[in-house]
Amino acid sequence: MKRLFVSVTIVFLFCGVLGTASFIAQFSTATAALQPGDPLVALMEQVQEEQLREHICYLQSAEGGEACNAQGSRWSCDGPAIDRAVEYGRQYFEKLGLRTKLDPYSLACRPGLSYNVEAILPGADPQSPEIVLITAHLDSFSQGVRTSRVAPGADDNASGSAGVLEAARVLSQYKFKRSIYFVLFTGEEQGLVGSRAYAARLKREGANIVGVFNMDMIGYDSDDNGVFEIQAPDEDSYQLGQLLITTTNRYGLKLTPEVPDQAPPWSDHASFARQGYPAVLIIEDTELGESEDFNPYYHTTGDTLQAINLSYARRIVQALVGTVAQLAELAQ
Repeated sequence: MKRLFVSVTIVFLFCGVLGTASFIAQFSTATAALQPGDPLVALMEQVQEEQLREHICYLQSAEGGEACNAQGSRWSCDGPAIDRAVEYGRQYFEKLGLRTKLDPYSLACRPGLSYNVEAILPGADPQSPEIVLITAHLDSFSQGVRTSRVAPGADDNASGSAGVLEAARVLSQYKFKRSIYFVLFTGEEQGLVGSRAYAARLKREGANIVGVFNMDMIGYDSDDNGVFEIQAPDEDSYQLGQLLITTTNRYGLKLTPEVPDQAPPWSDHASFARQGYPAVLIIEDTELGESEDFNPYYHTTGDTLQAINLSYARRIVQALVGTVAQLAELAQ
């Protein structure tokens, strides 16, 4: 996560796509009691801790070292380091049968091109051009990374990237009316560079995005109270967050979602909000909420799997896939 260490007093407000708030609100209204055989229950149960652990392990490890050695780096300015992680994501998406491509952009600190990874699960309704995005940043950073080349970034943000990969594994087994895009960004720690380029391209192309769910640091919960934050920069995004809250509570996921009054542009959701798309940040308990249980190893070489609460991360991903399944409309 790219954090700005300043006093944050401004809530960033953006003009949403016309009609988006009312469109999302129809999904976030409280519904009747669960019906027997609710397909979302089976869908969410498929999210696995072991899958999340496997992805985080690979991403934090140095190539050629023992498994889960926490000596790796995904610094976007180091071509070989970030390219290895990008290729991991690309190959995984392809194995799921998703339409996958590398999305190029320029990063000042690296010669040549840098890449995001995009994978598409096409919607089953040919009349619906609407898109739901699940995103995270793949790159990592730790103080001194330029010399030590060690930036395991298990929580920031292998946890969110693992969440995207696991959501793709589960959701790709189903058909939805709307298309779902799974995107892993790079260049986030350099100022959201990858996501800004990607969101701007989609805007130029006229993409009809009905919601963006961005996961950034979803693994640290030292007090095991299940608190996580949904940061929403505008009214349309707030409605998107309400759908996530409704799903979390409706399905008894033992999580406590909070929506802070402030939504600073610390992560890749902000790139989409700037383009007028509804977008939320899903993150562990930061100082912006009523409490604080933020990872003390943030941006250090101590950000490793050892401090990750995999049960907590799994429940957040469960809430996400259940929410996206509703917004994308599970096809019967």
